[in-house]
Amino acid sequence: MIVDGPRPPSAHDPYDLWMTGAGVWTKDRYYRGSLIGKAAAVGMGLTDWLLPGISRSALASPKRQFPITAAQWILSQDSFDEPREALAHLRALASSKDEQFGLSWGLGFPWMSKNGLYDEDTPFVTHAPYCLEALLHLAQTSNDPEFSAEALADFRRTRPFFDALKVMYDNEGRLALSYAPVDEPRIVVNANAYAAYSYAMFASTDDDADARDRVARLLRWVLAEQCENGSWYYYADREPGNFIDGFHSCFVLKNLIKVARRLPEFSDMIDPAVELGVGFLEQSFLDADSGLLKRFVARDIKDPFCWDIYDQAEYLGLLNLLGRWSEAERFAAHVQARFKQGDAWYCRIDILGRRWGKGFLRWGIMPFLHQRKALERARHGLATLED
Repeated sequence: MIVDGPRPPSAHDPYDLWMTGAGVWTKDRYYRGSLIGKAAAVGMGLTDWLLPGISRSALASPKRQFPITAAQWILSQDSFDEPREALAHLRALASSKDEQFGLSWGLGFPWMSKNGLYDEDTPFVTHAPYCLEALLHLAQTSNDPEFSAEALADFRRTRPFFDALKVMYDNEGRLALSYAPVDEPRIVVNANAYAAYSYAMFASTDDDADARDRVARLLRWVLAEQCENGSWYYYADREPGNFIDGFHSCFVLKNLIKVARRLPEFSDMIDPAVELGVGFLEQSFLDADSGLLKRFVARDIKDPFCWDIYDQAEYLGLLNLLGRWSEAERFAAHVQARFKQGDAWYCRIDILGRRWGKGFLRWGIMPFLHQRKALERARHGLATLED
């Protein structure tokens, strides 16, 4: 097992301070351009960086369970002593808005973004797909037909959430959806790559023609948003606050590859974009001196961190999907040497060369461990479709 016990442990998170009332207020004022908000953001950011443990203790910030972490933990298990407990845990972390959206998942805490405030029960198209994968994994690894049917029924209960996402663009055979089922001012590119992959899971599991049509239209939109150099901006615009970063770029590429695996008829559309995108990523993000993936090539907000394990996790996942196993082995070992000290994993390395974020599982540590498990499976010929 990657993590001992029947579920991943509760953990602190980089967003601990920012999910408090003071943190939400600060980010709201910051995004509005308020001088007070900017000053408060600098103060909170410095406190979080220099005194991560003390600041969390002072605010009585609890360790939490996160849906995406639980899903990736499930995906990292080859078998389950108590599969029903794993399924119950995943259900317990779902959004309470099931009457509106069926079974769905989000961050599990309030998040103030440039698109506005999302409450802790708002489901996200960027998080729910991992839970879909986990449900399929539970169904496929069980020898109990009744349990497998139960997990598949939960998988199908997620469909209303995806159908409830707001249509933000629908023209010329292209479709773009919202990040969450709420009104939003800006379209997020990687969110639509996740939507395409989610509908691909529905289409391939149940031979769903409507889902397959949505995949085609979402793909056309995502591919049309690719820049000539192979990159994708985070938002589908060139407004202030936009950026190009490592792990979101990997999200787009990984979702495109996963769509092609599930629905090979789209490979001719996808393959050239993936080739161009991987080329851009490796030319622009891979740092020859450090051997790590850079965080940004175009950025808006500055912070004191140089390296993030989330970028490394998603690049490792991309290498896995591309079948570049020898490179993946070397890269994984190098990342472990940089981000692990003794038995402890850290999520970031700062400008002083210090490791930061001990045990912050959601933010990159669990994704990295999950991808390392996928690499281990590949070595033994056990790779799954989602790996």
